Parts: sequence; structure tokens; C-alpha cells
Amino acid sequence: MNIQQSRKNELEQKIHELEESLSALKLQLKHQEEKEQHKAIDNLDFYLDQVDNKYENFRIFRSIIAEEFREIFNKPLRNDDSVDRS
Repeated sequence: MNIQQSRKNELEQKIHELEESLSALKLQLKHQEEKEQHKAIDNLDFYLDQVDNKYENFRIFRSIIAEEFREIFNKPLRNDDSVDRS
């Protein structure tokens, strides 16, 4: 085997090793991104639950205020003033 062929084989081996390392790094990156996406989805579920809870609290508050105003002003509720608009 001549020197050029030996050098060529060494370079091909290094390229092969680098490609394997690159593939392993890409796989690690993919797993990390998937982990981050799952965490973001879990957080999204939490925030959506919070929004639903706050909206429901607002609806209850609005109903209480409307009832108190009716009691204070002793006015019957008109059809277009209905409290439950869900």
C-alpha cells in the first residue's frame, strides 16, 4: 500500500468517525428539542386551565354584581340584560 492510499484511508476513517459523531449529536439535539416541546405543552395546559378558571370567576363575579345592582335599584332584569351569556 502506498503512502497516498494510506493517507486516503486515514481521511476516510476520520470522515466516517466525524459523521458518526455528528449523527449522535443530531440525535441528542432531537431528544432535547422533544423534551422542551413536551414541557412547553405541559405549561400550555396549565395556563389554559388558569384562563378557564379566571373566566369562570369573572362570570360568577358578574352575576353577583348584576344581582346586587338589581336589588339596590329594584329593577327587573330585561331580556337583553341576561346575565348568563355562555
